[in-house]
Amino acid sequence: TDFLPSKEEVELRKYEITVSLSGSSNENSHLVFGKRTHSALYFPPKGCSVLGRVVYGRHLLDTLKIGDKIIKITPILEKKLDPRSLMRVQRDYKLSEGDEIFTKMEIVLDPQSPVCVEHVYNTLSEGFAVERKTSRFIAHDKIKLISIKSEGVGVRERGVISVRSSGNNAGSVYIYLQKAGISKDHTIVGHVVRGIELADVALRGDLIDIVLNPDRLDLLGKRQWEVTEVLDRHGIKHIREGFVGDDGIVVEQYPATTLEIYKEGQVKCVGLPEDQILRVRLDEKVAPNSVRYFRRVTGLDLRRVGRLDVFFSTKDVILFKGDASLGRSVMPENTPKGKVSSGEIGVTNSVKKFAGMIGIRLTESDKFGPTAESFDGTNLVGIVLENIGVLTDLREGKRVYIMEGGK
Repeated sequence: TDFLPSKEEVELRKYEITVSLSGSSNENSHLVFGKRTHSALYFPPKGCSVLGRVVYGRHLLDTLKIGDKIIKITPILEKKLDPRSLMRVQRDYKLSEGDEIFTKMEIVLDPQSPVCVEHVYNTLSEGFAVERKTSRFIAHDKIKLISIKSEGVGVRERGVISVRSSGNNAGSVYIYLQKAGISKDHTIVGHVVRGIELADVALRGDLIDIVLNPDRLDLLGKRQWEVTEVLDRHGIKHIREGFVGDDGIVVEQYPATTLEIYKEGQVKCVGLPEDQILRVRLDEKVAPNSVRYFRRVTGLDLRRVGRLDVFFSTKDVILFKGDASLGRSVMPENTPKGKVSSGEIGVTNSVKKFAGMIGIRLTESDKFGPTAESFDGTNLVGIVLENIGVLTDLREGKRVYIMEGGK
C-alpha cells in the first residue's frame, strides 16, 4: 500500500477492523479483524487506527482459517440525524423544501429466528404499540408468553428488533435506539430498514404502523382453497393431506413457520372438516395466568389452531396432557363456585399433585371440576362453544384441534 505507518498503539474492540503495516513497512500490509477487545502495536496508517467494524457476517470470523478468502466486503452506510431536526407534526403542518416525511416503519425479518419471527407476525399485526420507552429502546408488550424458544442472539445495534424469550416480559418486542450487548434472553428477529426515526420521536401510548418483510404466510385455520390462492401468489407449492377438499380447514402445516416455508418453496397442509374442530372461548380477564398456560400448551400462543392429545377419558370428563414443569407455577385463580357445567374447560392448579393437567367437563357437577379435581384444585379457563361432540368416545393418544371463537 502507499500508507505511511505510525507507531500509535491501537485499541481494537471486538469486530473492529484496522490495517497493520507489519514491521513499520507499507510493503507488508494486513487487514486485521478484532475477535476480542485488546491493544497492540499494529503500525496502522497515520490518523487511521480503526477503519470500521463488521456489522453483518460476524459469525464468519470464528470460522476463518489459513487459506480462506473473503470474496466481498460491502460498506454499510449509517445515517445519523440531529434529534433536534426530528419533529412530531399534525396533518396541517406546512412542509418546507427538503423535509422528509416518515409515516410507517419497514422491518426485514431474520431467517435465523423463524419461531420468534412467527410471534412477531402475531403481535405486530395491528402495529407497534409503544408501552415502554427508555433512552435505549421502545417496547411492545401486547402478547405475554410464559417463554419462547431462544434462537439467534447477538449485539443489539440501533434499529435491531428483538423478542424477549424468558422472564417477566417474555414475548415483548423491542426496537433499539442505541446499542445494547448480547443477552441470552433476547432473540434477534430483524432490523429496521426505514423509519427508525419514528421510534426516536415516539411517546408512550403511540401506535407505529409497521410493514414486515417478507409477508406472513398465515395458513392455519384457513380453508384449503384459500391457502392455494395465498401460496400461488408467492410461487409456493401447496401439498394437501388429510381432508383435501376445498372446504377443509388447515390444522397442521409442515414446515411450521413462514420463513421456513419460503426457504423450502413448498408446504404440506393437513385439512380437517370444520365440524371436527373444537371452538372455544377463553376467559383471560378472570384467569390470565391459566389462560396463558393453556395457550402455551396448546400452541394457541403462536398459531390460530391449537392441539391437545388425550390422556384419559370417562363419560364425565376428558383429560389432556399438560406440561408438568410449567403446571407447578399455575396458582389458584377463578376456582369454581356452585357447579361446573358441561363444556367448561379447566386446568389443575398447584394445590394438587397433577398440576398442569387440562380437562373438559362432559357432564354437570357440583363437586368436581373439568380435570376431576375438587374445586380448590381447579382453575376455570373457558368453555366449549361449538362441536363438543368431537370429544365423544375419544381414546388415549387421540389429537383434538382447537380454535378460539365461534364461526
